Amino acid sequence: MKAYKPGFIGCGNMAAAIIGGMKQAGITELYVYDKDMEKCRAFDGAAVCESANGVAENADIIFLCVKPNVLPAVLEEIAVEGKAFVSIAAGVTVEKIQGFLKPEARIMRIMPNTPLLVGKGAICIQTPTNLTEDEQSFIENIFSSIGIIEHVDGSLMDSVTGVSGSGPAYVYMFIDALAKAGVKHGLAEDVALRLAVQTFEGACEMLKQTGDTPSQLIHNVCSPGGTTIEAMKVFDLNETRGIIEWAVDACVAKSRELSK
Repeated sequence: MKAYKPGFIGCGNMAAAIIGGMKQAGITELYVYDKDMEKCRAFDGAAVCESANGVAENADIIFLCVKPNVLPAVLEEIAVEGKAFVSIAAGVTVEKIQGFLKPEARIMRIMPNTPLLVGKGAICIQTPTNLTEDEQSFIENIFSSIGIIEHVDGSLMDSVTGVSGSGPAYVYMFIDALAKAGVKHGLAEDVALRLAVQTFEGACEMLKQTGDTPSQLIHNVCSPGGTTIEAMKVFDLNETRGIIEWAVDACVAKSRELSK
C-alpha cells in the first residue's frame, strides 16, 4: 500500500482517535494544527504547524477535524492545490467544502462516532468520492483498526448522523436512566452502573453472535406472565419507540439544516 503523510486540522478527541489508529498502522510522520497549541503537543512525534495552511502544504491527506461552524474559516485559509481532504464535519456537504477549495481538491466526507476512542467506532464513508483508489485504501486501512466501516450514498449522510454519529449519546442516556432506576430500588450506584453497562455490552454481543433480530431477542427474554414483559408494556404504553424515532428525526433535521 502506498504511504501517505497525513495531516490534522483540529486536534480534539476524534482526531486523537484517528491518530491512534494511524499509530497502530505504523504511521509515524504526520502534521497537526489546532488553535490550542497544547492539544497539538499532546501527540508525540507529530510535527506541529503554525497554521491550517501549514498542515495542507506539508501533508498529502488532510483531515478536517473542526466543528462545522469553524470549517468555512479554516477552508478559506487553505491555498494549496492537488491535495486530498477528509472531512468529519456533520452537515457540511462535499459541494460546500469544494466551494472553498481549489477545483483540483479531492474530498471524502466521513461520519465517525466517539467510540473510535476505544477501538469500537462506526465510520460511514460517503460514496462516491473522487479520492484515488490508493488514498481510499490508505484511509480505510486506518479506520478498520478502530471500528467498522460502512459505505453510504451522500444523500444518506444526514441519516447516518442521526443514527450512529449522535447515537452514543442516546445509549449513554438509557444506561444512565437504567442505573439510576436501580439505585432507586436499593442498589449501590457503582453496582447499578456496572450492571447496566454490562447488560448493554452483553445484549450487543448477543445480536452479533446469534444473528437474531432485536425483535426476536426481545421475544426470547419476555416470558409470558414474567417480569420483563411488564417492563415492555410500560415502554409500549409510553411510545418509547416513537420517542426514539422522533429524537433521530430531530437530529437528522438539524444535520440537514447545517448543510444549507
